[in-house]
Formats: sequence, C-alpha cells, structure tokens
Amino acid sequence: MPKFFQSEIAAHAGDKAEFQNVKFKANNFDSSTGAEAGTLLEIIPVHYPKPPVIQFIAYLTNLDDRYNVKYTSEQPFGRTNPYYIWQGNDRGISVGLDIPSSGISTGLDNLNNLSWLLSSLYPTYKDSTTATSVAASPLFRIRYANLISSPTNSGQGLLCVINSINLNHNLEQGFLQVNPKNVGTSFANAAAKVLAAAKFENAAPEGKNFLIPKLMKLSMDLGVVHDHALGWDFHTGDFRGGRAAPSFPHNFGTTRDASDAPGDNRLNFGSEDAPGSAAAGVAAGAINDTTS
Repeated sequence: MPKFFQSEIAAHAGDKAEFQNVKFKANNFDSSTGAEAGTLLEIIPVHYPKPPVIQFIAYLTNLDDRYNVKYTSEQPFGRTNPYYIWQGNDRGISVGLDIPSSGISTGLDNLNNLSWLLSSLYPTYKDSTTATSVAASPLFRIRYANLISSPTNSGQGLLCVINSINLNHNLEQGFLQVNPKNVGTSFANAAAKVLAAAKFENAAPEGKNFLIPKLMKLSMDLGVVHDHALGWDFHTGDFRGGRAAPSFPHNFGTTRDASDAPGDNRLNFGSEDAPGSAAAGVAAGAINDTTS
C-alpha cells in the first residue's frame, strides 16, 4: 500500500506515515513537533470550534517579514526638517511554499489539507440561514520554527489574518489520477485501499475521480495580530513584552544582563517632556537636526 517516503515521515516527526485525516484541537493551540522544528508549516484556524491542524511539509520558496512604521509629521516655519510623531507599526509576512505530491498518499494528504485551509478563509456564522450573522472573522495561528511563532505563547503559532492566498497548479509536472475501484473488497486498487485505511471510503466512493497536480505552489500574505505588549519601558529600558522580552520577534535576543542595566543613563525628560510630547519632539529635533 502506498505510504509516505521516509523523508516525509521524518518531516512529520513520525506522527504520520500514511494518508489520514487532519488532527483537531479541542483545548489548546500548541504546535506540533514538526512545526517547532521547522520541518512543517502549520496553520490552525482559531475562529471556529475544534479546528483542524493544517500541515504542509516546509518546502519554503519565500519568506518575507515586513515592518511598516507610520508617522505623522509637522513642518514648523523656518525648520529644515519636520517633527515626526509615531502612529503605529504594521507587520506583514509573505510565505511561498511548494507542495509536491510523491504518490497517492501524499497527494490525498495535500488535497485534504488544502481543502481545510481554503474553506477556513470564511467566517463563523451564528445563524446558518442568513449571511448577516457573522460571529467571528477568520483568524489563524501559524507556526514555522522560530521565524513564525508567538513569543508569549510558548508552543503556539503567531496570531495572523490571511489577507490573500494564491494557489498555482503546476501543469508541466503532470497529475496524479486517483480513481478508487472495488472499494471494500479484496480486489480494491491502491487508491481504494488508501482511502479505506484513512476511513474516507464514504467521501470517495466507487467511481469518484480526483486529479491531483504533482506540484502545487502556494503563496500567502499574512497580517500579524500581536497578542502581547510592544515597545520599550520608559523607566527601565526593557522591552514591554513581558515574557516575550528576551525573544521578540524570533525567539532570541532583546535581553539584558546586569551590566547592561540602564541606571542613570536613561532619557532625561521632565514630567512635561514625556516621549511623544511636543516638547520631547522639539528636544529630539534639536539633537538630530543641526541645520535648522
């Protein structure tokens, strides 16, 4: 019976050796061993009950992490440069992924995970008879080793919205054709045996045909929803993320030892010169602009 290759089994940390349905979360959103190790890209929808654990072997082709810093500016008369007041930061991540299907088992596994992912892009409704009863917008925890992870929730993925998904079926690589025959008998073909072993025989009865591209290319654009405090403490010089302080955003760094304590060298603003105030902006401008 077709099974996963040893490399595919290793990517799943031994949790999966053949086609089976996805696992489901009931009490927590902790990532799997493969997602923590970076052999899997793992996606868990959190906007509906008992969500699936969606997994793809991490054949990543692209990973971009973007930080868009937004300011308002004010240009006083006679000053060369304007004052800049921080408004906020937006963080976005772009992920590119190859999804190869080495045989019937991995092809069906990929197709099943894709179905869960694409259907999870839609919201949760309180009333099944009306489109105006949206209860929860689509929201996901996504994990890829330490590069896409939540520093404050050890073992969980980064909280994100998925702004867009593009799925390209690479036609040049051809297709796998899955056509179960003689389901439930001793004469069942390979496809029928794989589906029956995974208890999918009712979802794929006799005569149902599937085309699965041998290679699919997936790209996602993520909007990060940080679920912890960000920025720096005025009094201590420490990062405000609490337990995330030594690890934002990639689970390493941003920590002090005793010799690095700010002491009396912190910013010397008076009570009227709090960071972000007009007076503080003038002070910072005076330091940074010697041409006005």
